[in-house]
Amino acid sequence: MRKISSLILVAVVTTALAIATHNAFLLNDYRSTSSDQKVQVLIESGDTGYKISIKLEESEVIKAAKVFYKIALNDRRAKSIAPGVHEIDKEISSRSALEQLLDSRRILGVFGFPEGLRKSEIFELLSKSQSVTGKFSNRIYPNSIYETKQIEGFLFPAQYSFLPGTTFDQAIEQMLKRFNFAAKESKIDQGYLNFSPYELLIIASLVQSEGDPEDFSKISRVIYNRLKIGMPLQVNATIDYALNLRGDIRLPYKRLETDSKYNTYKFRGLPPGPISNPGQDALDATVNPMSGDWLYYVTVKPGDTRFTKSYEEFLGWANEFRKNERDGLFE
Repeated sequence: MRKISSLILVAVVTTALAIATHNAFLLNDYRSTSSDQKVQVLIESGDTGYKISIKLEESEVIKAAKVFYKIALNDRRAKSIAPGVHEIDKEISSRSALEQLLDSRRILGVFGFPEGLRKSEIFELLSKSQSVTGKFSNRIYPNSIYETKQIEGFLFPAQYSFLPGTTFDQAIEQMLKRFNFAAKESKIDQGYLNFSPYELLIIASLVQSEGDPEDFSKISRVIYNRLKIGMPLQVNATIDYALNLRGDIRLPYKRLETDSKYNTYKFRGLPPGPISNPGQDALDATVNPMSGDWLYYVTVKPGDTRFTKSYEEFLGWANEFRKNERDGLFE
């Protein structure tokens, strides 16, 4: 009987403690789900959940950072909070704050562009943005580990938030900062094999320009295999970059004589710089190439890219590509 009484007492105490803990949790949180008062909160690339919770508390969005942090830890969606300036209601519950941070409509001055664009194309988009003012000063440079002052390749494709009055240089600085975070994630900033971080970025730009994400790791391997045996890379996109062209599926033979170091048919090794601004998938694939002995690849039809070591097999697939092109499969 005493044993049963003891168990009941323990259960009562445990329940009481749980209720007290829950009530204390509620006391450290607002109950409102919305408010007429707004505040702008800047979420930067690389901000941790704890740092975001501190920013929200300091901006008077939530009552206690620890409450928001606990809720965010238990909600997988919290990892999807986008960098940018978020317009959030003040004095709301932590759960409501999370919901508002996940609402892309609350991000001010949204600007984004896809993977693989060139610097000139990104600059044109920026010049049309109503939030960005001025011109590029040419005084903003990549991290010194890349040993270049050229920013082609470093303009990371993502969604940005530019407040009205953001200068061109400030916009570029945000892109470079986002790139540094992505480079650290992929570890291209540490080098790979005997390639420097900048050489790896060049390879990533080729990978980005040559195929779809599901084939990136194979394309990466082909590039390394060709470089290893001194074979010309023969990447069509490098010639298009040299001539500032876009859109041609097939490379006309006359362009093979283009007198440019970017012509990887004419000059062996890597081109002198990136030919596009690659995204995370291409960066990751560059330092994680799939195992294989392939030297050739060809997209026979949309969604069907084939890889081989055999030049004869490649020629057969190339003929299949030309037939599919004539039949309009690439239109």
